[in-house]
Order: sequence, then structure tokens, then C-alpha cells
Amino acid sequence: MKLPFVARPVVKWAGGKQGLADRLVRSFPSNFSRYYEPFVGGASVLLTLLPDRAVIGDLNDWLLDTYNAIRADHGQVAKHLDELVNTRNEYERIRKISPASLDLYQRAAQLIYLNKTCFRGLFRVNQTGQFNVPYGAYDRRYYDRENLESVARCLAGVEIRSGDFERTLADVTRDDFVYMDPPYYKQGGYSDFDRYTKWKFRENDHVRLAVVCRELDERGVRWAVSNSDTEFVRALFDGYSLYPVASRREINLNSGRRDIDELLITNYA
Repeated sequence: MKLPFVARPVVKWAGGKQGLADRLVRSFPSNFSRYYEPFVGGASVLLTLLPDRAVIGDLNDWLLDTYNAIRADHGQVAKHLDELVNTRNEYERIRKISPASLDLYQRAAQLIYLNKTCFRGLFRVNQTGQFNVPYGAYDRRYYDRENLESVARCLAGVEIRSGDFERTLADVTRDDFVYMDPPYYKQGGYSDFDRYTKWKFRENDHVRLAVVCRELDERGVRWAVSNSDTEFVRALFDGYSLYPVASRREINLNSGRRDIDELLITNYA
């Protein structure tokens, strides 16, 4: 779908694909009925692909509330963002507020504000679901009102589903296309990729994802998966097309920016 505007992610997400989205989209099939993305995260791929029909999902309800709020009334989200100032005291005050105590638009503004003013734009919660990233002290504007409107237009007609990836994919058919970008299997060392909800994406979840992919393949559903380039992941997807991809991103608190190796895995040529 060609639109007379460009939409960019409203949040920064661990493992986000903003730098790879164009390359990924060029590798996707050109024709399909619906686009499914059960690990939508920052939505870089969705906002680049701009499919006519889409179903997105995630385990992070706060994130999905943000997308629902932007779609329903981006002006209300912007109104609340305009009331927040980028200072350490304000950040600490906003971080202490329980999202459950806020309305939909306030929760969305809270997430965008915290995500864009916290240290390195991380989203990380503890076991009780509390946002626990320190203040970033960045002197920059943390949102763009025009971009909020563009994202709202892109989300019009997109079905948003909360929950596990299998729930998002429950009604996928052979005419659809699925892109999956799960929290990556760890390559060693500390990683925040699986800490975007209080439920971690563990090794058995990666196995479960691979099983679902094989089931989809048997039904004739085309899919692509991004994950870390490890022996474990390669073994899970043995028999499928494995394309190494070099990606440069901030991966953790200590290493700064560096190149990491990941895979694009597909069941189509």
C-alpha cells in the first residue's frame, strides 16, 4: 500500500528492526491476503510494509494499549505528552505511577514518554511488571505529533491481538504471510531482548515457535523468522532457508553499539 506519508516507530524496542526493515520487506512475498506479525514490538516492519490487511500481536499489553490509543485518538495521546517535561524529577514521578491507574490515552503517553527519556530507550520490567530503567538525561524532543498521526493512519484497519504468538496466529490461512521476530535466543552474555514483559521467552518457547512454523509450512502458509545466528536456532530450523544478516544495534548496557549476527529464516525461495 503506497501512502503519501512516512510513519516511524513511536517507541524504541530491544531487537527493533528499523535499520533492517527495508531489506526484510524486500525479501517478503509480493502477494498475500493478510500480513501477520505476532511479535510486533516497535512495529518497524509493519510501518515499512504497510499491508492492506494485517493482524499484529504481542505479550506486552502496555505496548498494545499504546497502539490502540494512537489509532483511536492520537490527538489525546499527544495532549497528554505535551503535559510532560523531560526532567529527572518528572521522569521519576511518571515512572512511579501504575499504568493500571491511568486511562488508555494516559497509559500510552506514559509508555512513550518513559521509553524515549529513559537510559538508551530500553523497555525493561521486573518480575512484578514495573518499569525499572533509569533516566537517560537526553536533551531532545521525545515525540513527533505528525508522526503520531501517520502511525494512527497506518494502524487503521489493523487487528490488534493481545497474548501468546499462537493466539495471534490462530486463524492464519495459506493465503496469508507471517513474519515472526521473537525475543532472540541468547548468544551469550547479558541481554535485555527477553525482558520486555515479566514473562521471559525461554528456550522451550523457541522450540514451540519452531514447531508452529513446521505446522504452518505443512499447511502451505509462507513465513519468515528473525533470530540469532546460533547452532541452537540453526538446528531448530534445519531444512529451511537460512540467510545470515549483519545488524548493528545497541544490545545491552555494557557493550554499546556493535555488529551482531542474526538469521532470516524462510520456508519459501
